[in-house]
Amino acid sequence: MNAASLLALGWAAFQIYTVYGKPLDFIVAVPIHVMFGVALTFVLHPLRKDTVGTLSASRAADYLLVVVAAAIALYYIAEAERLVSRIAAVDPLTTGDFIVGVASIVLVIEAVRRTLGMGLTTVILVFLVYQFSGPLLSGLPGLDILAHRGEPTAGFLESFLDLQVLQTEGVFGVPSIVSYGQVFYFLIFGAFLSAFGGGQLFMDLAVLLVGRFRGGMAKVSIVSSTLFGAISGSATANASVMGMFTIPAMKKSGMKAEEAAAVEAAASTGGQIMPPVMGAAAFLIAQFMGIPYADVAVAAFVPALLFYVALYFVIDLLARKNGLRGMHSSEITVGWGAVLKRLYLFLPVLLLVYNIMAGRALSSATLEAVWATIALALLTEGRTGMRRQGLRGLLDAVRGVLTESVRALDAGARAGITVAIPCAGAGIVVGIASMTNLGLTFGGFVTLLSGGMVVVALILVMLMVIVMGMGMPTTAAYIMGAILGIPALTQLGVPPLPAHFFVFYFSSLSMVTPPVALAAFVAGGIAQANVWTTGWYAFRYSLAGFLVGFSFVLNPALLLQGDLTTIALAILTAVLGCYALASCVAGYLRADNTLVESAVLFVAAALLIAPFPSASAVGLVLFLAAWAWQRRRASAAIETVRHKAPEPQGVSRSERLDEAAEIRAGTSTNDS
Repeated sequence: MNAASLLALGWAAFQIYTVYGKPLDFIVAVPIHVMFGVALTFVLHPLRKDTVGTLSASRAADYLLVVVAAAIALYYIAEAERLVSRIAAVDPLTTGDFIVGVASIVLVIEAVRRTLGMGLTTVILVFLVYQFSGPLLSGLPGLDILAHRGEPTAGFLESFLDLQVLQTEGVFGVPSIVSYGQVFYFLIFGAFLSAFGGGQLFMDLAVLLVGRFRGGMAKVSIVSSTLFGAISGSATANASVMGMFTIPAMKKSGMKAEEAAAVEAAASTGGQIMPPVMGAAAFLIAQFMGIPYADVAVAAFVPALLFYVALYFVIDLLARKNGLRGMHSSEITVGWGAVLKRLYLFLPVLLLVYNIMAGRALSSATLEAVWATIALALLTEGRTGMRRQGLRGLLDAVRGVLTESVRALDAGARAGITVAIPCAGAGIVVGIASMTNLGLTFGGFVTLLSGGMVVVALILVMLMVIVMGMGMPTTAAYIMGAILGIPALTQLGVPPLPAHFFVFYFSSLSMVTPPVALAAFVAGGIAQANVWTTGWYAFRYSLAGFLVGFSFVLNPALLLQGDLTTIALAILTAVLGCYALASCVAGYLRADNTLVESAVLFVAAALLIAPFPSASAVGLVLFLAAWAWQRRRASAAIETVRHKAPEPQGVSRSERLDEAAEIRAGTSTNDS
């Protein structure tokens, strides 16, 4: 067992202890959680990649940083009583507090740089410069609106360190608290579910459900990524796990490598907004708003469903346009019998959903699901082993389940750094924004630029979130957007929940927005495709979902707010709007679109998703008109070809009429 596994298992053991052992105050437990992530980062992401397994000076420096991280965690344990009882911003910092504070910030920034590159690192450094130079902006034309009252003195530094490392507002603030108390356990659960065959089950189930439809494996990718994404909550993890199965199969069915990778990237991105788990940002919504996570999960259901419906429509129309067939029976190697035998893996998921809806503590609820997964695996493997080899088979099954459990704990903890490190880094920014009131300042700036118009403000915030989300995880992008964009939206009268969901939605879509589309990069690497082209394809396929982000702000019924009739009508018109926009994106409805037809379909989509019944009625009329016109145009083209083309020898007139009918309907005999 190597150093990384020891650290990962130690981290998992600490997290389990905090649930079942002596509870720790956040001011002690969260720094330990973050320092475990920092230490594991320095082992897994060395200063120089070519030094892994060597005794070089740079590798020695990595382990020295691990020791420093461990020392910081031990300092919080040793000083726990004083740190818990001290009065923030009143009791002075000790020399040890100064040293630990500076070291913690430096280590977190370096860990961010190693795991995420210079995207979030640059943002943190810019905010740090702003923290200490903001007062100098006062009086400068165009920049004085960003000035704050702080002074770059020793006292100001002490206040800064106090907030950042000795309170729950900075490095160890709300983002890190969510990582420690909630997200880490869901990552563990996802690792266990995957270790015991959950990923393969989702894939096999998707193949049986939609594999025979036109577009075949592309639709399998959507369904399987929906199922897996609902548990993993990570676009890149989803793309890397599901993409290993779906991308080669899509390429085999006739799709270009870039197209196949783009479908998987777009489908994986939607997993971040699919309940029950979603991504870490969803837990932050609950924390920031002070509402139960169950309320967030319920509100997220319709927007997530609309995203996947829109993506499914795009793929279906592209498959019809390009003649992509479904999977033949010979290509489907799994049957319902084999899938039904493994459906027990859904029981822990259902248990988890039940506990979330019941308002249980998310950490203990998730661990219950983990233990249920282990128990079911033991029961299944043990019975099989007993039947085949008796007591020896039972012991082998128990040994195998325990081995897989240890591996799952290791894998889940390793995945933890993808959340813990961005959350800690973003916490620095949150602390600075809180100390300088930057959120309100930026909110006034957006209000000024938008002229008080909500739609313009939404576009500005969307662009800000997507640009800031390029090259950084969704969690970090959401935090940046939340502290800067949400104050602007709430000043313009947007309710808090739709405002948070708007930022969350587009921070997720930044994963498929070029030039830096992380989910597309992962999928493109698996497909051995051009990642730039893959990114643009993924952006195109997800474009229908962009309109959904505006729809639930303008129509809160899509967040399940309002009476049942209003909600049902909003969902129905939104689904039709998604289909209209998908046909615009695909360039095909019943025939290839002309430029005018695409424009009409786009307007129809916007009107159908609008919150006003009269607008939706006009949109429906436009959509039906485009449908009827294209159907007539397609029928006329078929009739022209039929009358001009010579009758093929050996083919009867009735057979040719049947073929024409199939073409007119936009299908072929291979589409089933």
